[in-house]
Amino acid sequence: MAVTEAAPKKPQLFEQTSQYRHWRFTPEALEELRTANNKRGVERVLQGLREEAQVDDETALETRISEATTNLLTPQEELQLVGYYLQMIVQTIRVYSRIHLLKPEALNNVKATAINFMKRFYLHNVVFDYPPKSIMLTCFYLATKVENSFMKIDDFIRPLQDAESKRGSKIQTKGDDILDLEFVVIQSLQFELAVHYPYRPAYGFFLDMQAYIDDVQLLKAVHDRTHHFIDISLFTDLVFLYQPPQIALGAFKLAAREKDLDIDPYLARRFDARELEVLYPILDDVQDVISGFKNISQKEAQLIDRKLILCRNPEKNPNSKLYKKKVADQADTPYVSDSDSD
Repeated sequence: MAVTEAAPKKPQLFEQTSQYRHWRFTPEALEELRTANNKRGVERVLQGLREEAQVDDETALETRISEATTNLLTPQEELQLVGYYLQMIVQTIRVYSRIHLLKPEALNNVKATAINFMKRFYLHNVVFDYPPKSIMLTCFYLATKVENSFMKIDDFIRPLQDAESKRGSKIQTKGDDILDLEFVVIQSLQFELAVHYPYRPAYGFFLDMQAYIDDVQLLKAVHDRTHHFIDISLFTDLVFLYQPPQIALGAFKLAAREKDLDIDPYLARRFDARELEVLYPILDDVQDVISGFKNISQKEAQLIDRKLILCRNPEKNPNSKLYKKKVADQADTPYVSDSDSD
């Protein structure tokens, strides 16, 4: 009698998404990618300085290169600076919530999407070329569109300009600056704008656990606390390492432990032994990463930002003479259509 082959396992819905296919890495792969990006970024900085010397003062080239070389950011410093501005996304979104430009039900989605966009962007770019403040605002603005919370660019920048005006500083935030970077960001995201995050799976676990756990009030308190830990997870590399339900369940376990609720009996009923053997190390790692996360202070970010001023790539810096010359050269180049005859 012929042996019937088992049907191939049907992939889960998340496994069919672009996030699963293109934005998952191992910790080692992430480190290699960031190190390689940083190395190429350093090379572009030094090459840009050499080019700028040809349109500026060549006698100052040695000094400029010496300053830049002394202050070049390491991959870790790049990651810290980006991390600080990821935190600033959350603070900025709170402002928009207070003045009712963002509806309460949209906050988590816009926040998670904006943070994810920025994290993805800096997997393929470096702060030498694109300082994080402008990218942060562009990712935030793009996230409002993706998450159906669109606002006109003038409405978007008004709270930012009002804040600058109250501080007595010069108005620096301009709508065109954000719009000019929008395509750069989308291109770096590989035109993949769908983001999946752990909030919805966490709610699904909350509903499912009610069939197994009698104390619903305690369970609700655990679920509420789970949101706090998911918020923290957004700033870490967990989004690149694990699936949203795994992150959600790890955050749930962390909250349950804090509230003295044992959810292991639920997991034992919900998953078989083979699944748990794979799942538990993942949940342990998720909990360790969330528990070990530390915010980047403003003072730490300012120190790195000062170094960045001295080692920015002049080719991408609107204030540099090289950038202005290249823009002028492009403006002077006549447009030639492909259909024009020779």
